[in-house]
Amino acid sequence: MPLWKFEASSPEDLDRRLRSEVLALDNLGRGDEIHGTIVVSFSDERVTSASLVPLLEARGVTFHWEPKA
Repeated sequence: MPLWKFEASSPEDLDRRLRSEVLALDNLGRGDEIHGTIVVSFSDERVTSASLVPLLEARGVTFHWEPKA
C-alpha cells in the first residue's frame, strides 16, 4: 500500500505536491497505484482544505493529518 509523506505550508502548497507527485501517476498510466494513505504534516490548519483532498478521498485515499507543534 503506497504511503506518501508531505510537509505543507498552505492548501496551495499541498495541492501542488499532490498534483506533481500523486496525480502524476495518472499521466504515466499508473493511476491504479493511487491508493493508501497520505500523511501531511502542517502548521496551518487551512492545509486540510486543499482542493484535491476530496478528489483523492473519492478514489479511496485516506489522509492522516499531523499538526506541528
